[in-house]
Amino acid sequence: MSSKFQIGETTYRWEHRDDLGKQSDKMIAAAKGGLHNNADQDLKTNEIVTVVSGFGLVALDAELKAWKRVENQDPKFAAGMNAHGADCFLFNNESLWAFSSTNTGEVVISKRGEVLAVLTSPKGGEFDDERINQYYADGGKFAPCDVVFAPEAQSLIVVTGYAPGDYALTAKHVDGTWKWTGAAWGGKTNQGGPFATAHGVEIGRVDGAEVIEVASRAHGRVYGFSADGEMVQLPGASEQKYIQLPPRSNPCNLALHGDQMYLPLLNPLADSNGVAPVLIVSGGTPVGRLVPAEYEGLQYMHHMHGFCAVERDGKLFGIALSWPNGGENQKGKRNDGQIAIFEAVEAQ
Repeated sequence: MSSKFQIGETTYRWEHRDDLGKQSDKMIAAAKGGLHNNADQDLKTNEIVTVVSGFGLVALDAELKAWKRVENQDPKFAAGMNAHGADCFLFNNESLWAFSSTNTGEVVISKRGEVLAVLTSPKGGEFDDERINQYYADGGKFAPCDVVFAPEAQSLIVVTGYAPGDYALTAKHVDGTWKWTGAAWGGKTNQGGPFATAHGVEIGRVDGAEVIEVASRAHGRVYGFSADGEMVQLPGASEQKYIQLPPRSNPCNLALHGDQMYLPLLNPLADSNGVAPVLIVSGGTPVGRLVPAEYEGLQYMHHMHGFCAVERDGKLFGIALSWPNGGENQKGKRNDGQIAIFEAVEAQ
């Protein structure tokens, strides 16, 4: 079993908790065909939330027992959007949920099941960077991969790695609604930018300051930025100010908990037996992994896409979400969009 990690002098192993995270047959069926997702934890209720394409907005109760469709939700959530990226945040002391939908090309901001705002493609002219403004003015593709709220900057940050315009964009609450405005930065490496598919984004801290951390998938790197786009050196980063992950790493998202960074990888590493792990990194160095497909009943979780790390009564749990590769399925190599819950227990 390679699903272990180290914190200080203590080694932990991941135990699959198949008694947690129960799902209805309809939710399972919908996820098998289209779970291209991440999930996040509501900061007031401790529910875990995501959107299952064609099924709707779902929440896992605070005890992690069972997933249920959120009551009285807007029909938009079941009309085809996904939660490729998900972030729960507090704004004016209200708990809001934001989802970046690659299916529909939009960022949806909601108060539980009520849609408050929908951000679609910028038109050009909204940002401080004229190069990025011109890209959107020329009709450049908008493909929101992930979204996060930066509390100190009071900004939503959206990364757009599935487009030639591989940028980080800012939205703020202006005149009662959410609008694109302010800082924007990035670009693909072949255009002089830092990114090769900016796919995941999260908020961390370095020396007490708020830092926007971006997982750049194709070249296996994690970058840090200030809210105005200045590059920040993350702990363990190279002189070029990024963390270089092990060869073949392609992080879809990143979750932060304590001093650990959890990175669900799209594809296998050289030593992960043909299935993808969640890589665990501390101080820029890998300290372990979780390989869901190693566990009985989870052998079809081949590609990791999302991960949410939470604590309950002093115990660490991980909610892992896998992506179903339709091309592999058509060739008879079955893999499903599954959600599984694991508990970190001290290894004996």
